[in-house]
Amino acid sequence: MTRGSAVVNHVFLEDRPHVGSLGLGLNRPKMISSESGKATTYALSSLAARGTLFVEPGDVVYPGMIIGETVKAGSTDLEVNPVKSKAATNIRTVNKDEKTYLAPPKRMSVEELIGYMSPDEVIEVTPENIRLRKAELDPVARKKASKIKKQQNDALKSK
Repeated sequence: MTRGSAVVNHVFLEDRPHVGSLGLGLNRPKMISSESGKATTYALSSLAARGTLFVEPGDVVYPGMIIGETVKAGSTDLEVNPVKSKAATNIRTVNKDEKTYLAPPKRMSVEELIGYMSPDEVIEVTPENIRLRKAELDPVARKKASKIKKQQNDALKSK
């Protein structure tokens, strides 16, 4: 990924007949907030290395809200804490807090989110925000539902 520093160009090749849906099998694992509050730069800087973020410092997050996608294909969704703050100490060090730079968050429209979301996710539209979240906000209930669905799919495949 270029993190916003690339120039994209394209050339039209030809018209082709419709070949079907493009999004099948492309579900990427996502970063899901485990805490509620305002996202901090300290927490998001460590999460930015794991993938693309959908929120920026100061955005209000809550448990079950999707705050980004991970770069590891095939892995499971990650429960992360985007509101973690840096521990304050009385000790002064030579290495003062360096300014942390984060890539701008990836903002998507409702149409893009519809194509991006998984079956267990919903889009939350408010006058101020468009957010993607899990349909089940509780992580324990979400795991139970996922396990039951997997068992049902395995039973259907074995028939």
